[in-house]
Amino acid sequence: MSLIPPSAPGAAQKDFKPRLLWATGVAALAFLVLVGRLYQLQILRGDEYVRKAEENFVKEIRQPADRGHVVDRNGRILVDSRPSYDVTLTPYFCGKGCDDVLARLGTMLALSQEEIEAARVKLRAAKKLERFRPFTVKVDLAREVLDIYLANQMDLPGVDVQATPHRSYRYGALGGHLIGYMNEAGPDELKKLNEEVAASTTGQGPYLLGDYVGRRGLERRYERFLRGVDGKERVPVDAKGRRKEDADELIPEDQRVEPSLPGHNLVLSLDWRLQEFAESLFPATAGVVIAMDAKTGFLLALVDRPAPDPNKMSGRITAQELAAIHQDPLQPELFRAIQQHYHPGSTFKALTSIAALEEGVYHPGTTVFCPGHYRMGNHVWRCDKDSGHGYVDFTHALGASCDVFFYEAGAKLGADSLAKWANRFGLGVPTGFDVAGEVPGLVPDVSWHDAKVKGGYQKGMPVNLAIGQGDVNVTPMQQLVFYGALATGIVWKPQVVLRIEDADGKVVQAFEPVERGRPQIKKSTRDTIMQGLLAAVNEPFGTAYWQRVKEFTVAGKTGTAQVMKLGARRVKAEALPYFERDHAWFAAFAPAEDPEIVVVVLNEHSGFGSSNAAPTAIALLKKWMELKAHDAIERAGPNMLGPPPPAPAPAPADRPAAPSSPERPRLGAADGEGGHGA
Repeated sequence: MSLIPPSAPGAAQKDFKPRLLWATGVAALAFLVLVGRLYQLQILRGDEYVRKAEENFVKEIRQPADRGHVVDRNGRILVDSRPSYDVTLTPYFCGKGCDDVLARLGTMLALSQEEIEAARVKLRAAKKLERFRPFTVKVDLAREVLDIYLANQMDLPGVDVQATPHRSYRYGALGGHLIGYMNEAGPDELKKLNEEVAASTTGQGPYLLGDYVGRRGLERRYERFLRGVDGKERVPVDAKGRRKEDADELIPEDQRVEPSLPGHNLVLSLDWRLQEFAESLFPATAGVVIAMDAKTGFLLALVDRPAPDPNKMSGRITAQELAAIHQDPLQPELFRAIQQHYHPGSTFKALTSIAALEEGVYHPGTTVFCPGHYRMGNHVWRCDKDSGHGYVDFTHALGASCDVFFYEAGAKLGADSLAKWANRFGLGVPTGFDVAGEVPGLVPDVSWHDAKVKGGYQKGMPVNLAIGQGDVNVTPMQQLVFYGALATGIVWKPQVVLRIEDADGKVVQAFEPVERGRPQIKKSTRDTIMQGLLAAVNEPFGTAYWQRVKEFTVAGKTGTAQVMKLGARRVKAEALPYFERDHAWFAAFAPAEDPEIVVVVLNEHSGFGSSNAAPTAIALLKKWMELKAHDAIERAGPNMLGPPPPAPAPAPADRPAAPSSPERPRLGAADGEGGHGA
């Protein structure tokens, strides 16, 4: 029950009417004020505010992320980024004067006609929202040119100089083919790249015109890991793209900058101490040196020569310099380790031995008489030793590299058996090495000859194949895999990236050894072949005996791969034109009792494997053992640490001049022609 008496009905009505009138008046006054303000903004000062609105933009300036580093197994930085400056142009802000701005930039920056035309193409392609996106006009601006720009920048609307991390390959061409380089992505490539970015979960933004991408090698293969995530800076600018002075007042502090995130780092299995030693030691104008951990398949060193400097390929390279690279008869852009195949020469005799023993055409005690040649019908094949080796068994045949022993084995085996066993051990098939461009090589069988050779398969063809001539071709990487399988019984997938880490060192992805197979052969087969490979290096009749090592035992095989048809008289390599000389091979592993490292050396157009490939391989094996011993002492403690291993001699500043040749000769002798061994 309420204690407050109700108001009289008449009193309520008297209070309500004045309040209603007052509220109505306030609303009317507010409406009049609003209408007046709108009239002032839209009618009286409309043109002024439209002009001001057009003069105020918020431009997003991309903050390029630092690309991930590439380091060796010990953490030595091989590739990183250095500070640099790129000049960009935003089409919207230069408006109808873009051509004039570009012309002045051309003079100021000394742009080539090619660079100016490329910028014009990008200008014409900038439609709709692309007009607001900057594209790169000049990369890696020299400091003196930057000073000229800064003195004239107010007269160049739409032009910005952007601090951009630029790729730095610290060792130039060393390891260049493996690491690769970067250059500008084309319009069609941008579309594909951005489709991949949109479908990914990396958080990366789209690639823009003028962006650089990994072009070859690891830079290309691991592009999405290395790239990082770009940041943004939001800046208020006027109609000409110039930053406004009151920037701090117009954009809240927490909205001004989104920081970039650096890319992931690649940790390689290479030991750069061994790499530098191999580079300094290898005398070849062109060729390959590869070292692999026999127990894991991870690479320890990879020399591939010649190679262009990735610093040039990724930045300031003129059209003339690029044309010279393209026209070089030595083909410096060719990644020989995986993109070129060669006759294996006498290194293939180890495979012929496996096939002969496993197929039962020879047994471990087989002997063959070598008179210095082998005859089949009207065809005669010469042995490397004109006077002949006499009676030889497997040990002497492999150690001294007697051709006749293997000619006869090839004739009995046929091409199908050779191809079968070669493929099982990784020859003539891709190795799976994780860099694009690998060629498969070839160990031809009967059906291949029937399909590809005029007249089809002939019974003399496997005679040539048995000593690594004819149409058999393998890559240096396949040779490495094959001799690794002889050493351990495992056909490894060769790898070079141990792990991927983020900028803080946290492991993003680790890679484990990958077995591709374990070919099953009899113990007696392996023992027989090992005796021959040991004899080649450690017995007086061995082709590499003069390279023997006292500290540990090396097993290996020399090879000399014929390039031109043998004449009636032997000619020394140095007396022949460069491209007519034979290729020199040497493949080895050590210690023979428990192999840890496998090395393959190919010295193009240099002559005999025993003198032009074996010295490099043996020195590399010795160096690895020294490094291993030194590292073991270092891990044991500072008190036991002796003097470090001697530093390698500096690499020559220039490789030997490339011999000129209008046409590279076809590798290999014709079927049925004489061959030679090591």
